[in-house]
Amino acid sequence: MEVEYRAIVALFSVAFLLSSGQSGANQTGPLNYAQCIKAAGNTAASEAARSCLEKFSGKVPEDENLTAEALVKLDADGGSGYGIFSGSIYNGNSDYTVTQVTILLTPIPAGSPLITREYNIDVTVQPLTKSALSVALISDVTREFSWSLTKARGYKAR
Repeated sequence: MEVEYRAIVALFSVAFLLSSGQSGANQTGPLNYAQCIKAAGNTAASEAARSCLEKFSGKVPEDENLTAEALVKLDADGGSGYGIFSGSIYNGNSDYTVTQVTILLTPIPAGSPLITREYNIDVTVQPLTKSALSVALISDVTREFSWSLTKARGYKAR
């Protein structure tokens, strides 16, 4: 029964990926791994990744830390409330796809005994596009933070 269920889920996921890929501007489908993942939308992540790996085997880009020049081209805006940091990020780079950003949250007032923490947020921000940011915060009594974008990872667009 479980095998049949998995087979049905896999078939549905592949059908969804194929139909999602056909909704592009030229009806040609995704052009690379990152576009394929983005087109997959809310399907199960493992099924989407497996399908995209099959379509683009050997072409999976390797993430690397963005250079200082690329990092300054990221424009992030956000804030915290109700235990969540949320905001948006614009990737001003024409040659990098951003896959992860690191934000540093510092409790206000500065010098309080509360802990400054870094949070890694997985994203997919294509060159010259904007995306949402969101991460659940580790709970303590802090209500206000100052924050900064300290690092980012991604890969060169091909």
